[in-house]
Amino acid sequence: SNAPENSLNAFKHAINYGYGIELDVQLSKDEIPVVFHDAQLKRMCNTDGNVWDFTLEELKKLRLGGSNETIPTLEESLNCINGQVPIIIEYKLDIANTHVCRISNKLLKSYNGSYCIESFHPLALIWYRFKRPDIVRGQLCMEYLKEDRFKGKPLYTLLSFLVTNVITRPDFIAYKHSDASNLSFRICRKLGALSFAWTIKNKKEYETA
Repeated sequence: SNAPENSLNAFKHAINYGYGIELDVQLSKDEIPVVFHDAQLKRMCNTDGNVWDFTLEELKKLRLGGSNETIPTLEESLNCINGQVPIIIEYKLDIANTHVCRISNKLLKSYNGSYCIESFHPLALIWYRFKRPDIVRGQLCMEYLKEDRFKGKPLYTLLSFLVTNVITRPDFIAYKHSDASNLSFRICRKLGALSFAWTIKNKKEYETA
């Protein structure tokens, strides 16, 4: 594709069709907020290593999905979108600190467009609850205990059952659609929590959800 995920060209196409945009933000080695989904560069850039192992200058030499598109910064993305459609900003906290929230917020404070934030990691929501309570925040979640790599890890047990919501107080919950039978998620919905499903990829999944 000439408009791979999280690229400026993809954002331009979305704007042309009037679609809202979800984008993923994490920090480069020199602490510049960049828009990229995975921790690792292999899938999209065919390069070994994590995003945070490379400076922005080094990341800019890579190409997304075999296209001519490069990894955009958050600033470039905001300038491209320019308030024309709403944005969901997902913070990636593979390294568990909130620097990405603090640094990105400096750009977002002057952004004249509609946006909300979401994250799998509760630290991002805690930062926004106390530093930017005016911004709508969402807890991304799934039933982590279904996957062996998360079993036996206390944080993921708490997250699976949305226990951290007591502290993070999210405005909405975005739960993996195939895990929607999770008891805690069902209780939250019964209590009136605003909820969303991720990620629907075909008509059958849409009708089920």
